[in-house]
Amino acid sequence: MAAADVVVLGAGMAGLAAAERLAAAGCRVVVLEARDRIGGRIHTVDDPGLHYPVELGPEFVHGRPPELVGLIEELGLTLEAVPERARPPDLIGSRPLPDIRTSLETLLHASATGPDQPVAELIREHGALLARPGELEGVTHYIETFHAAELDRMGTRALAENESAEDDGDDTIHRVREGYGAVVRRMTERWDAERIELRLGAAATAIAWRAGEVRISVAGAGVVSTEVRAARAVVALPLPVLNRLAGVGAAPGIDPLPPGWSSSLAALHMGAAHRVVLGFDSPWWAAKGAAGPGFIRGGQEPFPVWWTALPSRAPILTGWVGGPLAVALSGRGDDVLLRAALDSVASIFGRDPAELRSRSRLAYVHDWSADPWAGGAYSYGGVGAIAARRTLTEPIEDTLFLAGEAVAEAGNNATVHGALGSGRRAAARVLGAG
Repeated sequence: MAAADVVVLGAGMAGLAAAERLAAAGCRVVVLEARDRIGGRIHTVDDPGLHYPVELGPEFVHGRPPELVGLIEELGLTLEAVPERARPPDLIGSRPLPDIRTSLETLLHASATGPDQPVAELIREHGALLARPGELEGVTHYIETFHAAELDRMGTRALAENESAEDDGDDTIHRVREGYGAVVRRMTERWDAERIELRLGAAATAIAWRAGEVRISVAGAGVVSTEVRAARAVVALPLPVLNRLAGVGAAPGIDPLPPGWSSSLAALHMGAAHRVVLGFDSPWWAAKGAAGPGFIRGGQEPFPVWWTALPSRAPILTGWVGGPLAVALSGRGDDVLLRAALDSVASIFGRDPAELRSRSRLAYVHDWSADPWAGGAYSYGGVGAIAARRTLTEPIEDTLFLAGEAVAEAGNNATVHGALGSGRRAAARVLGAG
């Protein structure tokens, strides 16, 4: 391939989207990816005995975000609706909670005219507004788990923006029937190979740049040269990886480090979350011939939230935990996560753990926090995050351009559609600069 016009760092959704748009406009693009696969935190496993895509990263399409839905349809893939089934009456063991979103709206309204502040301070100052039994506890648990956030680090403005984005969409939930992995795979299958070169196992270790020229130092098993040069670069890396490259806590690997990047990156945080997929000999949670529950909520278990594969009857359960509870499990190894997950299922469903172990047929887990090329599950905003994202997405001398879910604006961080839109917008800015 001839010398690149643009080098894209990262082959997650944002990087792939940027590369595709740039190549379609006639640019020659090199994509560098540290992993031996594409997708980044999109990670679909095709289990040969299951005939069902096992998602270890994103699984759902929340609402119908037009860019993502349009891409899925373009690629000939299928969106299937997920039935919103509550847990059945015989599994309800705790008192009903108030409407959490309404309660959170009450809390955020109390701070609407005040300064951006940590959510923990908001709760200390206005938590008394949520006086019904279990109301404040439910809201706190929701923020920590759904947003994978620590309350003393998440900013109130960022939380309000995320919630507004949720309200703007519809409340339907879908899956990609073929799995999210099929989305990124089909994206690359339709690429023009004459214009895009994908290098796997190639980690960017340093960026040296000046206006109109970028030199990327590269290391790894897939390296064919130790330096890649281009006129421009789209940096679409997960937040912790970007922080390492920007020299947070060490000497910067970006020379020179653009003005405002250090303070802006400090306003964004990476959340911890774990998901475990357990497969059994049969869907024992559903009566014979019945669909059974869709989503199941436990109590104090290590994995308190579970869902089934509905509308598929595949005999799998997926467990979820986010925020501080997930931090406590990070780095402890797959065996610990799997044991905690199976014990959680037994507790929630009132089954014998030994029986469930004997009926187990498969188990998958991926510790994203311990993954060196992720450093966590998805991002959330701290105090000042909204302005920080505007700063970070501003082109630097028409040469450096940031993309990725962490810098997706309008409350769309932490989503696949946010990453997709971020990558496409970075590409548009590159083309506008050219």
